[in-house]
Amino acid sequence: MTILHAGTVLTPEERLARRKLIIRDTISLLTLFLITGVILVLTWLLHRSFEDHREELGNRWRHRGEIALQQNRPQEAVEALRSALAYVPNRQTEIDLAMALAQAGRTIEATSYFNTLWEAAPGDAIINLQLARLAVKAGNEPVAVRHYQAAIDGTWQGNGFDRRREVRLELARYYISRHEPDRARTQLLIAASNAPDDPSIKLGIAALLEKANDLPNALGVYRSLAALKPQPLGALAGAGRTAFNLGMYRVAADYLSRLMAHSAQLPAEQKNAARAMLDTSSRILLLYPAYDQPARIRAQRLLNARNIAHQRLTSCATDHSVTPQIAALITRWGQVPARLTVQQLEQKPDLEQTILQLVYDTETTTAQTCGAPSGDDALLLRIAQNPAAVEQD
Repeated sequence: MTILHAGTVLTPEERLARRKLIIRDTISLLTLFLITGVILVLTWLLHRSFEDHREELGNRWRHRGEIALQQNRPQEAVEALRSALAYVPNRQTEIDLAMALAQAGRTIEATSYFNTLWEAAPGDAIINLQLARLAVKAGNEPVAVRHYQAAIDGTWQGNGFDRRREVRLELARYYISRHEPDRARTQLLIAASNAPDDPSIKLGIAALLEKANDLPNALGVYRSLAALKPQPLGALAGAGRTAFNLGMYRVAADYLSRLMAHSAQLPAEQKNAARAMLDTSSRILLLYPAYDQPARIRAQRLLNARNIAHQRLTSCATDHSVTPQIAALITRWGQVPARLTVQQLEQKPDLEQTILQLVYDTETTTAQTCGAPSGDDALLLRIAQNPAAVEQD
């Protein structure tokens, strides 16, 4: 082996051999790099193809699960969404799977799944809403209310304003189902104050206010909608119905008359109910001795009411045993002049209130003692329940 030292002169043959060696080593190294690059590219392409195929399979299974959920086939949705998650882990798919478990009646699994999701995102409104619904099914009111409130205050994707109102109304319906009208009323009044100018939304809120036994606020919403042009028939019907149930028969007659002008557009059941309320309201307004009426008409109506109530008391005392309450009424009637004319009553305004109160007390007491009245007695009893509201505007 020849060792080259500094200053050594190579022969042409040696320089040529050395050059060939360098070129060969360079080519070998470049070939190695090229092979490595090709392997890397092939590996990347294979990996990318696998990932694309896996994503495609995941999307396909997720789509199947979503369709199954929409078509109310939760068990199929569960299997499809589990397969989708095996290919492509995705938070929305996990939420859909938990919802499918809930729809399938697998409440414990669904609750566990949603609780796991909630721990990662306690402010997620959708997750809180689903946990609230599961708590409703389980009969756990404190947990349900807590998650409903968290859903209202939480983060929504898309139109959060509308979704929060929907959740608030769902919470109100839950309170109504639990016979907690005061708590329902609070939610409904907040929803009403924030509701957009959409008659369908406000009609729904007014209907829930009725169910929560908040008739005055329900009437207020209905009346505001009935002032629109064109008038929504649902608003006219709601205003007439709530005014009637509040004993505001003048208001009821007004809205029910307007509703009946469109009777051809009403279902038979609604039309019959509206007609009955209108007839009752109209008759009550004819019976009621309003203070703003001329003195003669008022006196005539008072005497008519006196005769109706006195006959009711007589029949009650004849057909049933005389209770202390009935005996007390008989005594009071004995203190009222047995014969009165319209002219005499016009001259004795102080006697009007005495007779009117006696009529109301008679109808109320006889209803408790002798059963529900009929005819004009039933109408006088309605007046007696809230006289000041009859002609209230």
